[in-house]
Amino acid sequence: MRIAKAGAVTAVLVLALTACGSTPGAGPVADASTASTPSASPSFSVSATAPSDDGLSPANLASELLGRLAEKGTFHVVSRTTTAGEGASVVTADLRIGGDHAGLIAIGGGRKLIKTGSAVYLKDATVTGDKTRPWSELAAGGQSSRPGRQLLRAAQVHALIGGAAHATTFQRGDRITVNGAPAQEYVVSIDLARATAAGAMDGYLTADTTSSLPEALTVRIAVGAHCLPVQLRFTLDDQTTGRADVTATFSRFGQKLTLTPPSPQKIASPATT
Repeated sequence: MRIAKAGAVTAVLVLALTACGSTPGAGPVADASTASTPSASPSFSVSATAPSDDGLSPANLASELLGRLAEKGTFHVVSRTTTAGEGASVVTADLRIGGDHAGLIAIGGGRKLIKTGSAVYLKDATVTGDKTRPWSELAAGGQSSRPGRQLLRAAQVHALIGGAAHATTFQRGDRITVNGAPAQEYVVSIDLARATAAGAMDGYLTADTTSSLPEALTVRIAVGAHCLPVQLRFTLDDQTTGRADVTATFSRFGQKLTLTPPSPQKIASPATT
């Protein structure tokens, strides 16, 4: 009975993944992810175990997965970063991607961040110096505040998927379990110079943030039912900040999400600069 049950679960996963590669209108995701998937990509090598039965390939992995997220519209992220000597830090976020109402809510390190459209608000009394007005509207999309920038970046970790359009290697990995359900991992090595020059991972990695990183970034992308990304695993070997192991899991696809900016009475003025 156990063998039969396991086979049934595998069959369900295979059937779910078979639908990959057929998303109508799959393409770049706007705003919160700002990830693009240009048609031109570097030449790549495909391993002998590269998938041929589920429709995912180096040519469509990024657009397919980001397209599925865009169809769902909203999702939940738990991003755990482990740094040597500092332990683990966790950021939880809920995102709405695409359209005029895109944005996110993120919590981590005792701070809260709300992004609605292009406006970004950070709740951190150590920034404002006023416990009665702990919120600040971050100038230039939050780039002026290091804590705000770090929190926003961790919340938008899904943007790394866009870099798969610039992969130099592509391999089908293991079948794993994520959030209690089976998933198929794909291992891609992203050419960081090409990907960031194309803006493929904007929101998480941009051209001005990769000078201390290696030439390539290996990302393990787990795909679950309905061809949705359910987990990312990767290591950032940053010459400036050190080695960081990141695991991000995705869930609650398509659930209702309300994004409400803080009341003006709670916002310090002027904007953080």
